[in-house]
Amino acid sequence: MTGLHRTPLTTSQKVECAALALAGQDVHGSLSALVERFGLSRPTLYEARHTASEVLHQHFEKDETAHRVVHVPVDEAQLLRSVVALRVTGVNSIRAIEGLLAVLFPGVRASYGKIQQILSDAEARAAQFNRTMDLSGVHAGALDEMFSQGEPVLAGVDLDSGLLFALELCEQRDAKSWAQVLGQGRSQGLALSVVVKDAAAGIAAGVSEVFPQAEQRDDCFHALYEMNKLRRILERRAYGAIAREVEALSRLRRIRACQQEQRVNAKRALSTARHECVQAVERFDVLDAAMDKLRAAIECVDIESRQLHRPEQVQAMVEQVADTVAGLEVRNAAKLAKYLRNRAPGLALAQASLLPKLQDLGRDYSLDAVSLGCVVWYLVGALRKRPPRARYRALYRQLLGAYAQLQTHLGAVQANALLDEVEALLLQRHRASSAIEGFNAALRPFLYVHKGVTQGFLELFRAYYNLRTRRWGRHKGTSAQQCLTGEPVEDWLSVLGYPPSGTVH
Repeated sequence: MTGLHRTPLTTSQKVECAALALAGQDVHGSLSALVERFGLSRPTLYEARHTASEVLHQHFEKDETAHRVVHVPVDEAQLLRSVVALRVTGVNSIRAIEGLLAVLFPGVRASYGKIQQILSDAEARAAQFNRTMDLSGVHAGALDEMFSQGEPVLAGVDLDSGLLFALELCEQRDAKSWAQVLGQGRSQGLALSVVVKDAAAGIAAGVSEVFPQAEQRDDCFHALYEMNKLRRILERRAYGAIAREVEALSRLRRIRACQQEQRVNAKRALSTARHECVQAVERFDVLDAAMDKLRAAIECVDIESRQLHRPEQVQAMVEQVADTVAGLEVRNAAKLAKYLRNRAPGLALAQASLLPKLQDLGRDYSLDAVSLGCVVWYLVGALRKRPPRARYRALYRQLLGAYAQLQTHLGAVQANALLDEVEALLLQRHRASSAIEGFNAALRPFLYVHKGVTQGFLELFRAYYNLRTRRWGRHKGTSAQQCLTGEPVEDWLSVLGYPPSGTVH
């Protein structure tokens, strides 16, 4: 801020004053004229002139930088790096890479066969890298299946580091296939003690065979996903029933009083539409409330009573939700209710593991304080989802109240220390397979565009996924490999044997 900001001049006068001071800096007497004209001191004008000069220099230097030409030497090393990077950083076929090289590097051509040979070599290097990776640091994993032209792709992700420790194209997705995939991981040191999965029987049987001591938890993501599918159906039906009631009422109002028979039929139709509308809205409200109860059940603390959930409470609440869904008498409700009832014990396992750790923490701070800390983090998570304004304000006020109460109970320093420890425990409770679902979203476009993938491509994609620097999330700025080993990865292509030009490898 310059001295001009503290003067009563208007914005346009300040701009004019600074411009004139800069333009007349080499003209004798120009500064004295400005002092007299604007009633300012000489130091103020000196400062304004200096600031105007800096602003103009920054503007034009930025413009020059934006239009600066960068020359990249396209030698064999650069060509190899570009081909390999284009294959996995974007959804590109070999033909697309062939065309892109000519666009990125004018005058450079590479045949289809050469690109294919480069990628074949890269896939072999990636496979070797993946097979020699030390997986002894992976203890909690999420497992899932995808399909490429009907063939299952079996994948596993470390829930702590985000490392992709398994990615195999198999003929089946049965227990034998999963046992082979997990057995390969075990030969590299994989020691799963916790597995988060959906209801796939093949996954459960394969894990039991290779890691019989591993705790198999059911994934809360799929439970909520299945509930939401039925919720959307009932929501559409409710809106449709409302529209039919409005149409029936409008039709009745258009019938004249003298048309008695038509009015009787229209009233009967309106009564039927109104009854169906009430039923449809009630069904939606019942399911919506049941879904809220399911969300509350999988949390570690009851927000209203501020008491930590016991595992048996979680299971009982999920079973109550299943009973509610079963009573809806709509298509797929019975199937969903059975799914939830079967998943209830597995959904309670995460809380069974977390509760003793929270209780141990309570010995240092008090159990009430720990419960309050869990409430604070629940409210923080709810606010991060950016709910509607009215709910956002209500949650924000609730958060301020809970945090103030925690500070009153422990003091500011102890309260913040408790929140840090609670957060660390919540990050390791492993109740959802969000990591594997995020990976599925990254791989799925390649499965669609390539019309089927090979194991070689999956090996290359797995190496890239583990070595790339992540741009968002709680591991932002690091690679999965770095999180697992502690060793930073400067350039993922160099790790696979494709260093930049002039680099000793």
